[in-house]
Amino acid sequence: MSNLEVSDDTISHSLLNSKNILVVGGSGRVGGSVVTQLLLHGAIVTVGGTNMDSFEVSRARWMKLFPDLSERIQNQLEFVTLNREDAASISNTMECSSQNFDLVVHTAGPFQGKAKTPNGVLQACVQNAIPYVDVCDDYCTAMAAKAKYANEAMDKSIPCIVSTGCWPGVSSLMAKQLTNKALEDHKELTPQDLNVDFSFFTAGSGGAGSTLLVATFLILAEKALTVVNGRRREVQAMKQYSTVNFGSIVGDKEVAHLNLLETASVHDVLGIGNTKSLFGTAPGFWNTLLGVMAQLPPSLLANEELMEKLAIFSLPIVRVVDFFAGATNAMRCDVTSGKASGLNLSALYAHENLEPCVGECVVAFCAAALSGRVKGGVWFPEEAINGGDDAAAVLKLAGIGAHTLGVSGEGLLKEEVWGI
Repeated sequence: MSNLEVSDDTISHSLLNSKNILVVGGSGRVGGSVVTQLLLHGAIVTVGGTNMDSFEVSRARWMKLFPDLSERIQNQLEFVTLNREDAASISNTMECSSQNFDLVVHTAGPFQGKAKTPNGVLQACVQNAIPYVDVCDDYCTAMAAKAKYANEAMDKSIPCIVSTGCWPGVSSLMAKQLTNKALEDHKELTPQDLNVDFSFFTAGSGGAGSTLLVATFLILAEKALTVVNGRRREVQAMKQYSTVNFGSIVGDKEVAHLNLLETASVHDVLGIGNTKSLFGTAPGFWNTLLGVMAQLPPSLLANEELMEKLAIFSLPIVRVVDFFAGATNAMRCDVTSGKASGLNLSALYAHENLEPCVGECVVAFCAAALSGRVKGGVWFPEEAINGGDDAAAVLKLAGIGAHTLGVSGEGLLKEEVWGI
């Protein structure tokens, strides 16, 4: 059972101190970034996975990256073997572990095409009344989890937040803060009248591991969702480019449509009438390559086993490109309306390295899940976190390592979005 105590405390990193947290898939790049960020904030972490050897390789890497944590990583970090699809396996881990878990973080992707695959981690958390956070970036998979477990989680008052991280996650809260401000200042508008445009940039692969590469390939198999006047429309991914400015440090970048979860979730949750998500990378030939791949037959790109082989084959080449391109990650959200010519609100986030960026963002949602300020149920980030002060508190934690946190627009203060 969980040690969670419901309170009205401000959402802060102090809530993580001495909490027992299981990170499923913690040996991967995303999971590892969560593990190390949790350790930095005093959490007691257990890594769950299928391969002890992979964990040992990751542990050695973390000790080099975080020498100040090396003793804790070596002596206090535990590993448990489990099957992410088998709730009984997860529950057995919870019962047999020396730790009484306060929170479980599920980072074992890829999540694409898993709508019909059992989410044993979420099921076990709901059954055992333990708060849950994941990094699912596939809308159908997330919706399947919500449909199956939301009512039970609500009945048991268990806070479960799906699709957290930088994007989706922080991006969704950026949209919530901006749209709340827009509707507050323009009483004549409704959410249906608003345009929410997401733009994302990652240099190279962002230092991604093979799982993230597989996820990218699988997303390319999908048409990109846009919402126009409340109607869903699909367009070809990575085809038509536009230029977006990501601030003085990152600069102008070329971005094109990609099927990212935020497009659907802000439409469904916030009722936004017009929305799209654009993505770009660098160097330029990476964008070209993604565009070419998007033209391949969807049946080929959706073959996860084949994409895993391609990702492993590509990884050495990707690492060379990353060495020169860096690992910058940036995101921008713009809110406008055709019914209010003076409405033009923007929020901007940029980080020099995608890997710690993801960990910092996920851990911000972990703090929220432990705060007592998220009600029981299975929620997207923009559902789970109240707009205003709570969202600003989460965004402040997520932005701890960012080199750029900005806003623009008439009457919009940085503090209103980022809490600083």
